[in-house]
Amino acid sequence: MSTTNPSHAPACEHCDDSVPHTHLDVRAVVDGERARARRIAVLELALAAVLLAGATVLAVVRDEPGALWAAVVVAVGWVVATAVGVGVTGVLRARSSDVGALLGGSLTAAAGVPVVAVAVALVVPGGALVAVTAAAAWLGCTAVAELVRARAWRRLLLEPGPAGERARGRAVAGDAPGTARTVLRWTAPGVLVGACVWLVGLVPAVVVVLVPLSVALAVVRARATGAVSG
Repeated sequence: MSTTNPSHAPACEHCDDSVPHTHLDVRAVVDGERARARRIAVLELALAAVLLAGATVLAVVRDEPGALWAAVVVAVGWVVATAVGVGVTGVLRARSSDVGALLGGSLTAAAGVPVVAVAVALVVPGGALVAVTAAAAWLGCTAVAELVRARAWRRLLLEPGPAGERARGRAVAGDAPGTARTVLRWTAPGVLVGACVWLVGLVPAVVVVLVPLSVALAVVRARATGAVSG
C-alpha cells in the first residue's frame, strides 16, 4: 500500500519538501495479504461444507447410502493421489528445478483424478447424486489442505529472518500464492471429479480418455498460474 505524505518529507533523510514522494506501508500490505489468505481459505471450506452437507441430506432423504460411500472412497483416493504427487515432487526435485518438480507432482496427482472416479464407479453405481457427492468430497479435502497452506503462509509472513523477508517481498510485489481466481481454480478439479464419476459410471472404458484429458487440463491450469511457460 503506497501513500503520498508530503508532510512526512522533512523526516525523510533521502528527500525534502520539494520532491513529491510515496511511502510504502509494508505492515499494511502484510496485514492485507494475511487477511486475504484467510478469507479465501475460509470461503473455500465453507462452500465445500455446504455442498457436502446438502449432498449428505439428499442421500439420506432419498435413501441412497451409496452416495455416502462415494464420499469415503473419494476422500481415500484424494489422500492417495496427493501422497503420490508429493512423492513424485520429492523425486523430481533432486533431479530438476523446483518448478519442474512441482509441475510433475501436480500432473501426477491430476492423472489420479479419473482413477479415483473408477474406484467410485466400482464401489457405487453411477448417478447424479453420487457424482455431486464425490465432487463435494474432493472439494472438502482440497479446502482443508488449502486452509493448512493458508495458515502456514500467514505465519511465514510474520517470521523474522530471510524466509520471512522473502515472503513479505512476494506480498509487496503482488506475487503471493493465489489470486482472485483462486476459488475458481480450486473449484475446477472438484467439478472434474464429479464429471469423471458420472461418465465412468455410464461408460467405464471412458477412463482411457479421461486420464490424458485430466493431465492436459492440469497443464492448462499451470500455464494460467504461470507455473509453466510455452
